[in-house]
Amino acid sequence: MPRIVRADASVPFGRRIITGFRYPMRGAAPVTIGAIAAFDLLAYVPMMGLRLLVVGLGWVALYAYAFACLRHTADGFENPPELAMNSEDRAAVALIIIQLFGNALAILAPLLFGISGIVVSLGVAFVLPVMTMSLTFDGVGAALNPLTWFAAIGRIGADYFKLFSVVLATSLLQAGAQYAMQQRGPMFLGTAVYYLIANYLAIYNFHLMGALIHRHHERLGYRPEADVLAEASNPDDDVALLQHANHVARDDIHAATDILTERLREGIAPAPMHARYRELLRTQGRLPELLVHGQIWIAALVAGGETRRALGVVQDCLGIDPAFIPDATQTCGPLADVAAHGGMPRLALHLALGYLRAWPGDMGAPNYGLLAATMHMRLEEREQAAALARQLLRAYPDHPVAQDLADMLDTLDPTRTVSP
Repeated sequence: MPRIVRADASVPFGRRIITGFRYPMRGAAPVTIGAIAAFDLLAYVPMMGLRLLVVGLGWVALYAYAFACLRHTADGFENPPELAMNSEDRAAVALIIIQLFGNALAILAPLLFGISGIVVSLGVAFVLPVMTMSLTFDGVGAALNPLTWFAAIGRIGADYFKLFSVVLATSLLQAGAQYAMQQRGPMFLGTAVYYLIANYLAIYNFHLMGALIHRHHERLGYRPEADVLAEASNPDDDVALLQHANHVARDDIHAATDILTERLREGIAPAPMHARYRELLRTQGRLPELLVHGQIWIAALVAGGETRRALGVVQDCLGIDPAFIPDATQTCGPLADVAAHGGMPRLALHLALGYLRAWPGDMGAPNYGLLAATMHMRLEEREQAAALARQLLRAYPDHPVAQDLADMLDTLDPTRTVSP
């Protein structure tokens, strides 16, 4: 898992306003800002219908990514996200609708109602940020409820008025840029610069909304995702994570399995977590995944010197697939040796034969062939032992084990006088 770069929720919001100017210039944000600005320039094509389509799509793309930045910041991540939210995300769709109607009302009200319309515009500008933020910590329904807006503003306190001041200032700055660049500057270049400035300020504003949620997440009843991921990725919290997975499994076994899957992918995990993961897979009948996990866990156990436990996993996998063997010589061979010396001749025979059949050209194959023949003898399977010894002598006549195989055949058949 990539290292999580977390923001510090204790940083005062006034400080985040200053440092936030660098946010749109990090990660994927500059590329997104530039790409959307370049797309917006397609509005220069003469066809009116196409121009409206381009402007609309560019506007949607900008706000979708800006909302992703808001959420990412609210979740405690330091850097911008790589992509915007899924197009099926109800909150993202609701945001676009809210922004569309809110901005339209703020622009049209002064034109239609004069001085009183300016008051309406200021009122819309004041509640639009908290409506947008409510989509993150309360959902779509609450974002449309005025009681939610003022309750959230009350919990946030003076920092909300700082945010409103910044949003108002950047709106005036954007209007000034539009006047200077589009109306007084070179038409094409001025428009391009204006789009870059407007997109930059949109990302900056939405980042500050997310920073405000992150700063006051405890008061708002919001738990940042970065905190959850950081806790889950801490090896000291494996016991807590396992308890959480067990709790989730009561209602949703698949979700509990996914929780453990993510943890196991990170690297070394305790045996109880592996064992519980296998129990959940078995409960769901996901046998192929049990075998895949078995291969991974067996290799890790052998590398860690826990060969006895690895043999237990091998036996568990054999119960699923009788032909199962570890998928690497450095795993299969040592386990065959441990089984042979540990009083498990049948398992040792299976592993040694599996080694011989899977890797006949490997330098260790003749040795494990001899081990398999020896296990046949230990199991009183003399005919199989003799047949295997003859086969090995034919396949590896010049190998050092050839003499041991010949001696074995002499023991099995004292009347043998010719070479096999």
